[in-house]
Amino acid sequence: MNKALSPALRRRRLERVYWTVTALHWFGTVLPMAVTVLLAQQRGLSLAEIGLYSGLYSLTVALLEVPTGSLADRWGRRRLTVVAYGVGLLSKLIFLFAFSLPMFLLYALVYGAARALGSGALEAWFVDELQATDPDGDLQPPLARAGAVELSALGLGTLVGGALPGLFPGPASATGVLTPLSLPVVASFGLEVLTLLAVLLLVRETPGPHPDGHTFTPIRSACALAWGNPKLRLLLAVSAINGLGLAAVETFWQPHFARLMGGSPDTLLYGLLLAGCFGVGVLGNLLATPLNRLLGGRTALSAALLQGLQGLSLLLLAAQSALLAAGALLWLHYLARSGAYSPFGALYNAEVPSRLRSVMLSWVSLASFAGAALGSAALGPLAQAVSVSAAWTVAGALALVGALLLITLQRHAAFGPPGPLSSENAPGS
Repeated sequence: MNKALSPALRRRRLERVYWTVTALHWFGTVLPMAVTVLLAQQRGLSLAEIGLYSGLYSLTVALLEVPTGSLADRWGRRRLTVVAYGVGLLSKLIFLFAFSLPMFLLYALVYGAARALGSGALEAWFVDELQATDPDGDLQPPLARAGAVELSALGLGTLVGGALPGLFPGPASATGVLTPLSLPVVASFGLEVLTLLAVLLLVRETPGPHPDGHTFTPIRSACALAWGNPKLRLLLAVSAINGLGLAAVETFWQPHFARLMGGSPDTLLYGLLLAGCFGVGVLGNLLATPLNRLLGGRTALSAALLQGLQGLSLLLLAAQSALLAAGALLWLHYLARSGAYSPFGALYNAEVPSRLRSVMLSWVSLASFAGAALGSAALGPLAQAVSVSAAWTVAGALALVGALLLITLQRHAAFGPPGPLSSENAPGS
C-alpha cells in the first residue's frame, strides 16, 4: 500500500480491494446454490444420499474449523486465502464431474476443507490493514459497507444462478457433464478463478510478528473456557440446534418446492426465492436493534423471541401446501434466523475474553457445523422415508427448544454489553 497516500485514501483503496474480492467470491460461490440439490438428484442421488454428503461437508468443516482458527494468524492471511480458494476450485471440478455417491462424498471433503481454511482469513486481513493504516479509525462503517457488498453479491448471484439453466440449449432433464443444471457450476468455477487472480494481484499483506508458542495453546484454553462456562455451553447448544435447522432447510427446500410446483421446477423461481431469503435477512438484521430496544435491552429475550419465530415458521412451512404461502413462510424463517444473529452474538461475546475471541468464534462455527452434520445425516433418511415436511417438523420443534434455552438465560444470567461478532458465523452463511 502506497505510504504517500493519506490515511483516508489508503482506507478507501483497501475497501475497494476487499469489496472486489468479496463480491467475486460470494457471487461465484452462490451461483449454483439454487440448483445443486436438483443436479445431484438428476445424477441419481436420493435425498438420503444428498443428506449424507451434505453431512460429511458439515462434519469436515466442523473438524477443521477450530484448528484452522489460529493457522491464518501464524502463516499469513493472504497466503491461507490463496490456498483456500485454490482448494475451492478443485472442489468445483470434482462436483462438475461427480456422477456417483463416492464422488459427491469426495467433493464434500474437499469443499469442507476449503471452507474451513478460508473461514475469516480475508476479513482478518482487511481489519488488520485498516488498523495499520489508521489505528484510531472506526472499524464499524467500513465493515458495514463490506457487509452490504457481500449481501448484494449473494442476492445477485442467486438470481443469475437461477436464470442460467434457462439459457442452455437442451432439455432440463439432460444428463452429462454440461447440462442446463450444471451451467451455474461451470460459471461458478470461472468466477472463482477470477477471485483467486484478484487475491494474487490486489491483496498485499503488511508483514507482522507471528505469535509465539504452539498453535494448540489457545485451542486448549478455548476448550477449557467452553467447557467450564455454563452460559457458553448453553449458547453453543443453541448454535448446534440452529446448524441442524439450517441444514434441514438448505438441503430440502428445492425438492419440497419442486413438489409444490407439480414436479416441474422453475430454476428462475428458485433463484428469486433464494435472493428473497438474503433480502429479508438484511431486514431481519435491521429489525433486531429496535426489537431489543423495545424489550428494554433484554438481549436474551430478543434472541429467544426470534429463535421461537424460526421454529414456528418452519413448523408452519412443513404443513403448508400452497406455493405462495410456502414462499412467504420460507422468507419469514430467514428473517427470524438472520435477526437472531446479532443478539446471539452479543450474549456470546459478553462471555468471551478478547485474547480468545477468534478461536472462540470458531467454536460457534464448530457447533453449528456439527449440528448441520447431524441434521443432514439423520434428517436425510427421514425425508426420504417419510417426507421433507417430517424432517422440517423435527427441526422446527428443536428450534423451539433452543428458544426455551435462551429464555433460561434471560431468567438466570446477567450478561455484559455486546461485543463484536464475525460475519463468517452468521446464520445461513
